[in-house]
Amino acid sequence: MPNHKNTFTLLHTDPEERQRVLDDPYWNSREKLLQLLIHYTLIESYRKFVQKRMPYPFVTPTMARPGAATATKEHTLHNTCLITLVDAPLPSKLRKHFRCREGNRVTRDNIADVAPDLTCLENYDDSHKDTSHESFPALLRMLLPLDYSLLIQNAASSEQAEKKMELSNFHMRIERLTDNALRHMGIHLNYLERSLLEKGDSFVETLEKKLFEYYNFYHNAGGRRAAAVHAAQLLMREKLAGTILVGSQQDRRLTLLTTNGKNQQTRVEQFFLVKLENGSLSELIAFGKQKKIDVKNHFIINPGNHHEGLVILRIEYQHTESGQPSADAKPKKMETIHEKWLRIKEEAIIPIVPDNAMRIGYSFSEQQGENNPQAECGSIVDG
Repeated sequence: MPNHKNTFTLLHTDPEERQRVLDDPYWNSREKLLQLLIHYTLIESYRKFVQKRMPYPFVTPTMARPGAATATKEHTLHNTCLITLVDAPLPSKLRKHFRCREGNRVTRDNIADVAPDLTCLENYDDSHKDTSHESFPALLRMLLPLDYSLLIQNAASSEQAEKKMELSNFHMRIERLTDNALRHMGIHLNYLERSLLEKGDSFVETLEKKLFEYYNFYHNAGGRRAAAVHAAQLLMREKLAGTILVGSQQDRRLTLLTTNGKNQQTRVEQFFLVKLENGSLSELIAFGKQKKIDVKNHFIINPGNHHEGLVILRIEYQHTESGQPSADAKPKKMETIHEKWLRIKEEAIIPIVPDNAMRIGYSFSEQQGENNPQAECGSIVDG
């Protein structure tokens, strides 16, 4: 029997952090992308499964635990994305890895070359590339289904100019030798001193698995997730503030990898579509009434059919001591590489209403007996 004994807690966003999101073009763009992509990759994917009368493959609590991602088949109905958001103009030395060329700049002619039959292209204007423009969401929605990777960067003409976040490139390939990524990570975390092979082939094989575990991906992840790993590590190495937003058809989650401009650290967040079973749903609604929160309209997807119990769960992971550089910069013992590199920092149900700064703490990963509940092939109510 599933364990329905849940403890919900009310969590508030720090007011200063919230104001930063509202005031800074980079953080504001990041928040806007997050809301758009939660809807596109998770909620709309669910509705596509329902429309096809197919069960939705929910992520189980076990699969959400650090380092527990497993190989699964690709679910072709699931929407995907890969967006690199950089709080600066992309440095020229990174352009050999982020393939930005004249032919993949976001222009009407370049988009038409790739998809000449797009009817919505008639309404295109270059001003729509600005993330603050009211038509930016429509441009993003037009490009997401036909694209592999998008780049949004600060398009300000100079450091003194006002920051302007702009969708600059599409069909952008992200390329880097895995061996270079492994060597950089090994040296950064003090497992290596100089050479990738200095501790033998077996150690390199383990290090490659840990490279993906560092970002909470399956150790043999490919495609968009592998590209996201390389993109995040490149931004981290250059101490650039940025966010990689990626969703794949295999892991059915939206992942955000956030780097900062002060140190070589990466924040890992993942967003899941979760179906609360009846006991958990009843407890959540009762908790909302106790705290005077409009759970049905602010947290539950499809409020007109709220008995489905669909919510968006955010898990933030943090790196353990084994997944961080040594405090004294001394080489680590070889055996420590086998320890966990991630732990859960916070699990919370987040609101589907953007201006709601509250979230509800919920230990989804600790639930027992959840056997990947399947979606009912019922009605769809917009909400």
